[in-house]
Amino acid sequence: MHCIILESQMKRYILVFSLLFLSLFTNGQPSVFEVINQWADAELMKHAHVGVAIHDVETGNLIAGYNHEKSFVPASSLKLFTSLISLTQLGSDFQYETKLAYEGILTDSILTGNLHIVGSGDPSLGSRRFAEKLNFNELPAYIASRLQKLGIKIITGNVICDESVFDAYPIAPSWQWNDLGSSYASGAWGLNVNENEYEIWYDVNKPGGEMADILTVVPDIPYLNLENEVFIADENSGDNAYIFGGPYTFDKRIVGTIPKGKQPFRVRGSIPDPPQLLARSVVKALSALGINSAGPAVHVQKKVGEQQLIPFDTLKSLPLRDLVKSANFFSLNLYSESFLKTLGVIKGERGSGSEGIRLIMSYMKEKGFDTASLHMEDGSGLSARNLVSPSLISHFLATYTNDNGIENTTTLLPMAGKEGTVRRLLKSSPAKGKVWMKSGSMNKIMSYTGLIKASSGKWLSFSIMVNSYNFTSSVMRNQMEALIEGIYKSL
Repeated sequence: MHCIILESQMKRYILVFSLLFLSLFTNGQPSVFEVINQWADAELMKHAHVGVAIHDVETGNLIAGYNHEKSFVPASSLKLFTSLISLTQLGSDFQYETKLAYEGILTDSILTGNLHIVGSGDPSLGSRRFAEKLNFNELPAYIASRLQKLGIKIITGNVICDESVFDAYPIAPSWQWNDLGSSYASGAWGLNVNENEYEIWYDVNKPGGEMADILTVVPDIPYLNLENEVFIADENSGDNAYIFGGPYTFDKRIVGTIPKGKQPFRVRGSIPDPPQLLARSVVKALSALGINSAGPAVHVQKKVGEQQLIPFDTLKSLPLRDLVKSANFFSLNLYSESFLKTLGVIKGERGSGSEGIRLIMSYMKEKGFDTASLHMEDGSGLSARNLVSPSLISHFLATYTNDNGIENTTTLLPMAGKEGTVRRLLKSSPAKGKVWMKSGSMNKIMSYTGLIKASSGKWLSFSIMVNSYNFTSSVMRNQMEALIEGIYKSL
C-alpha cells in the first residue's frame, strides 16, 4: 500500500515539475519552484518556519508547495473558513434580526411590565461602519421613539437586553490575557453594540517620557474605571498600549506607550458588558423623551418565553454577504466570532463557538477535505493555538471559488494595493489588481491567503504562512510581497 501511494505521489510531482521546468524555458521566467525555494531558503528566513501552497482553481490540483502539509498558526487567514462556510450554510441573504418587544399589560400610557431588546448575535448592531443603518449615537433614541409612538409614558418594570441566543462566554478560552481589554478581542455576545468597542482619547502633545493624560472616553460607560499607566514615546513608535481586563471587568489597567503628536491619540478598548451598556443607554434615551422606567436596566442570559412577548419592531442587519465582506476586508474578529456562534444556533444545537467549530469540521469532512492539519480554537484566528496547513486552506479556497465563481469570491476579499488590510501591498507591482487576499498577523506570525490571476491568465489560490520570524513585521511584509509577485510572474 505504501509503495502504491509513494509511486502515485512521485508521478504527480514529476509531472508537475516537468511542466514547470518546460515553462521556465518557454517564458524566460524562473519556475515557481525556483521562486519559492529561493525565497524560503534565503538567509533572512533561516530561523523562520515557512509554508507555501498554490492550487489551480479550475482543477483543485496542487501546483507547488513548500512545507505545505505542515500545520502553522494562521492568524486571521483562519477567517476564510468561518466566513465562507457560514455564507454557504446560512445563505448570502441571511439577516440578523434584533427584536423590540414588551411583556405585560399596556393600559393607556402605562406599561405594567418590561421592555425587551432581544439579540440575535448581530455584530453590526449600532456600528458606524454602515451608513444605511443606525449607529450607536442613534440607536437608543430610535428605540425610545418607537415606545413613544406606542403612547407609553411609564414603564413599571425593567429595560431588559436579552443576549441568551448565545449560551457561551463571549470570548474564546485560549485568547491571550494581554489582548482581552483591546477592541479586537471583545468577543461575541448575544447582543453586541458599537462593535463592542470604546475609544480612549489621549493628550500626546507633551515631551517624550511623560505620562499621557486621558482627555475623554467615548461612549461614556457607567462604572468604567481606568488605571492609566501610559507614557509618551517617539512620534513613530506606534500604539504599544495594552488594556488589561476582560469581559464583565469594569476596572481596567492600561500600560505601555503611545506616540507623541499634536493631535489627540486614540486607543480602542473592549466594552466590558455591551448588553448592559445598551440597556442603560436606552433608559437614558427614554428619560430624555419623558418616559420613566421604574426598574433598573438589566441584561439577561436566560431566555424569556417568546409567548409572553409582544413584538413592535425588528432591527435587521445588512445581508450576510455584506457582513462577510466587511469581516474579510477589515479583519473583524467580532464578526467572525458571531458567524461561528450563529452557525451553532441555526445549524446546530447551541449558540457556542465550540458548536460552530464542530459544524465547520463536519462540513470540511463532508466535502472530502483531509482535516488532520486543522485545529480551530475560535472563528477569527486570534488564538495562537489555531493550526492549519497552507495546503488545506489554499485547496479550500480553490474549491470554494470553483463552486461559487471567480466574481462572487473576489468580491468577498480585498484587492491588494487598493482595499482593506492589504491596500498598501503590491501598489507598485505588476501584480497590482491581480491579487485578492486575506491577511493574518500576530506577534512574529504572518500569513496571506487568497486568489491570483497569474500573468498567464490562470486563476490560482495560494496560502503563505510564516511563523517565528526574528525580524520586523514591515520587513516580513516586504518579503511576502516579493514572493506573491514572483508567483504571479512565474505561472
